[in-house]
Amino acid sequence: MNRFMAAALACAASVIAVEAASAETVLRLSHSYTDGDTRDLWADRISEIVAQKTGGEVKVEVYPNQQLGKARAQADFVARDRIDMAIYPLPWLSGKVPMAEIGALPGLVASPQDGLVWRERAIWPMLEEAVSEAGLVFAGGGWAMGTIGNKGEAIVLPEDLKGHKMRGLGKATEIMMNGYGATITSLPASEIYQSLQTGVLSGVLTIYASFEGYNLQEVVDHLMVGPGFVGAMHSVLLSPGVEEKIGEAHYAALLEAIAESEAWFAEQTVKDNKRISDAFREAGVSVHELTEEQVAQWHDAAREHAWAYFRESVPNGDAVLKAVDQPRQ
Repeated sequence: MNRFMAAALACAASVIAVEAASAETVLRLSHSYTDGDTRDLWADRISEIVAQKTGGEVKVEVYPNQQLGKARAQADFVARDRIDMAIYPLPWLSGKVPMAEIGALPGLVASPQDGLVWRERAIWPMLEEAVSEAGLVFAGGGWAMGTIGNKGEAIVLPEDLKGHKMRGLGKATEIMMNGYGATITSLPASEIYQSLQTGVLSGVLTIYASFEGYNLQEVVDHLMVGPGFVGAMHSVLLSPGVEEKIGEAHYAALLEAIAESEAWFAEQTVKDNKRISDAFREAGVSVHELTEEQVAQWHDAAREHAWAYFRESVPNGDAVLKAVDQPRQ
């Protein structure tokens, strides 16, 4: 083979490589969680399923830990097509989408699996429509369960909140705890550790991942575990330009991948909650396993206080709550 033929073949190979590379469409998925966090692994799982379903023609690149923007600003970036996708706490949208407050409303779910049925309920298309008005596509969701950890006397039942200085998981939980005599202090999650250490707080209601991520086993005496009464719904948001970017068939595959990933996320968070509970017990924290009767009392407390707030503050709040149990038409 002469050098001219070799050069021609090399050129042709380069053209083929470029064409193959150009056939791959990249979507950027952003979130604010650390590398290895369950929500980060969820993003990786979505990426894997999308690659399988599209034969590698769509690649979802995951950017953890606020690499593409500050935590709360990421939804705005998605709405403006600056980011293609995000895993984003649904309640953070409540400033623009009041209905999104339901994503941290206590008394709705006892486990992440309870949230899986929402796709089959009337609440799902209601959320899709409400979120679309903020310029976003609500493509999926998963629940990370929350619980209470505190110093001093154990908080096991709602009446145990009296006299405690608490930080909640959103406005609805704060109203519920205040209704049982707790003083509420709102502060960033990054300040929880120091506030418990210095006595600004005596307890906190947050998700299990935050108990672990902020090393709260060092500053709490008690942790409530077992069946839950409150969760934080994390949504998968898409920019309005994604469908045009990847085409109708691949867009359908993307939506299927997100839906399929939700069961994996639910199973993983249950495992993580157990692992975190065990780690707190080993660290010397008193771990209190709630009975079904005790969980029921927390659900009753949520309905009495938090649900009343939701009905009053969210347009058509009562209809939204009923839609959680109504089948999707």
